[in-house]
Amino acid sequence: MDIIEKISNSNNYPLIVAELSGNHGGDINKAFLLIESAVRSGADAIKLQTYKPETITVEGRDDRFLLKEGLWAGRYLHDLYQDAMTPWEWHQPLADKAREMGVFLFSSPFDETAVEFLEEVLDPPLHKVASFELNHFPLLEEIGRTGKPVFASVGVSNNDEIKKALDVLISNGCPHITLLHCVSEYPAKAKDFNLCSMSELKEQFEVEIGLSDHSPGHTIAVAATALGARVIEKHFTLDKDEDSIDGAFSMLPREFMELSDAVKCTHDAMGKSNFYNSEFSAKGSFFKRSILVSSNISKGQLLTSKNLRVARPGDGLCPSYWHQILGSKATRDMLVGHPVSLGDFEVNT
Repeated sequence: MDIIEKISNSNNYPLIVAELSGNHGGDINKAFLLIESAVRSGADAIKLQTYKPETITVEGRDDRFLLKEGLWAGRYLHDLYQDAMTPWEWHQPLADKAREMGVFLFSSPFDETAVEFLEEVLDPPLHKVASFELNHFPLLEEIGRTGKPVFASVGVSNNDEIKKALDVLISNGCPHITLLHCVSEYPAKAKDFNLCSMSELKEQFEVEIGLSDHSPGHTIAVAATALGARVIEKHFTLDKDEDSIDGAFSMLPREFMELSDAVKCTHDAMGKSNFYNSEFSAKGSFFKRSILVSSNISKGQLLTSKNLRVARPGDGLCPSYWHQILGSKATRDMLVGHPVSLGDFEVNT
């Protein structure tokens, strides 16, 4: 699949990505089941996160490394990442499983060694930059040098920071960037999304846009699709058990299937922007109003509001001619229901 073509062509459905994160709970067989279920639920692609605890943090034990609120309150960063990571030796078999299911797998690398690993082992069609990594310039440089398209979440970055990141990616060879609007809260609240800013992202940076969504349900994804999102990324889980580390804000298979259906339905409903410049279908136009004969008329008889009416169906003369036709003479006999045309009366001069 040509990812750039898929993303850039608005006739295509948005790419729906299932983020597995650490919801495998350290069990590779569960990871296989996650992929199978995600694809059956409508995912076009599977995403992992590629890091080790030591490549994303250090083993600090002071309060700065202790999460004090949210889903993982009370946990130290190093311990959380140790539990949540996807073992690197799993990547190849998981990618093979995705390919077997007819989709592709890619990942968010969190340091340069992860990029090198992904390129060597998987050769993925693109790379993802996570929200909190958009200022990791050595990482961006390494990703840019792969020459692959990039999805980049912008959940904790302002315009200046986004521009710097894009400049680094592009100057190092990145051919195409899709910016994913994101609220980096887990779970995210609808009131915090400010989705109208997605259009600003697209216009200001001249990129395609998408959504990395941590909110419950599919409402935000549907709204983003209506605003032109070309990628919808959502965390996927088989259960809400404790070992599914992101389960609290991830979608179950049925929910993910509803999201996929809703996004595609929304995309279909958006249609084309020149709708009102085109002719409406004859079926729809037939029941508009037009000028019809309401009582029998003889040739030479005056046409008045007594023998004409603006009525349905719409196959007669447009009612905009109403005042022009009144008081003119009929050029032919006409029966009740006849759709009046320009040749049926003498035009008043």
